[in-house]
Amino acid sequence: MGSLNTRHAFDPLDLTIIDRVYEVACAHIEARNLCDPQKCAEEEDYVRQWVFALAGVGPFDFDSLCDKVLANMVALQVTSRAA
Repeated sequence: MGSLNTRHAFDPLDLTIIDRVYEVACAHIEARNLCDPQKCAEEEDYVRQWVFALAGVGPFDFDSLCDKVLANMVALQVTSRAA
């Protein structure tokens, strides 16, 4: 079984960036009413996992990671609601 070549440890700056990108993504969801109120906590957990997954793929900074996450928000919404 194959696996993604991802990092398993982040330094404190990486974790700060990841947390801020997560906050932006959640604010984006809330502002656009993309979150089903009954599944909001589930969807936020999925977004956090998605942010970590994108961060683990390679080097990143706030802008590049945030752009990747926001560009995929529609996919996140569809996938999380289908699960």
